[in-house]
Amino acid sequence: MALRALGAPLFLDDAGTPAPLGVEYAATAADGTRVRITRLAPALGTGLRDRDAFVDVLERYRYEGAGIAGDALYFVERPPEGEPLSARLAREGTIRPTAFFPIASSAAEALAEYHRTHDAHGGLCPRTIYVRGDSEVLLRWGGVVPALIAAGAGLEAISERLGLTGYLAPELARSADFDVPSDIFALGATFYAVTTGRPPFGGRTTAGVMATVLTEDATTKTSPAQLLTTAVLRSVEQEPADRWRDAHEFARAIRGMPEPTAPATPRTGCLGAVTVISTLVVWGLTKYIT
Repeated sequence: MALRALGAPLFLDDAGTPAPLGVEYAATAADGTRVRITRLAPALGTGLRDRDAFVDVLERYRYEGAGIAGDALYFVERPPEGEPLSARLAREGTIRPTAFFPIASSAAEALAEYHRTHDAHGGLCPRTIYVRGDSEVLLRWGGVVPALIAAGAGLEAISERLGLTGYLAPELARSADFDVPSDIFALGATFYAVTTGRPPFGGRTTAGVMATVLTEDATTKTSPAQLLTTAVLRSVEQEPADRWRDAHEFARAIRGMPEPTAPATPRTGCLGAVTVISTLVVWGLTKYIT
């Protein structure tokens, strides 16, 4: 079988392996370039009202190729390096905040760089965040979820297939568009789940769980675990305006260098609740509360 991308035919090198989005194939272009082809699962492509919209959106995300082959939708990318966070979590369970700190910092910077050249990623979760070595991060499958939505797919079906449940910003349930604030929520929700073993629920529950984790992993307000926790709690605020303005600001906060700007509106959600809770367990989370 041959498809086209990179201006040349692509020849499949294997019979394909099951993947969250469908089936992935290793392939090689005529010039020897190695790529990965993902053929979307029939459940994701059936009933779409505008398949061309899927291709049009992915073209903006600079994939090596995307298209329609018979009844199937596919896209082409360079082979991912490293392993997804989901694989590490399956082996190790949760990752302590101190150990996860360098990965979180790199992931926030990777998202900031991503936003400089792309629209919203739209699918951040442990399955789409790849880690190579100790902390180098690659964000995979950017734009695939927005492309499927544009083609007419339902968000619930996509989120179940990709494992996005628990990582989607609440405004998306109200048919809001994917944007920078929704990506920041998804990244923060991923960090929260990685370190606590559960998705954020909002308000005092979210803050209380993080405070419990901190009692075992942080002693000062400038410790890596404390900085990460404070940054994460603001990233998963329910209102988009209460989150970090962008991923660069999120990354700076993780490293203890927040931008010297006030939030657009007073925050009364997770971060406000954690002030009460953390006073009893760790004193550093009050740094953003005045």
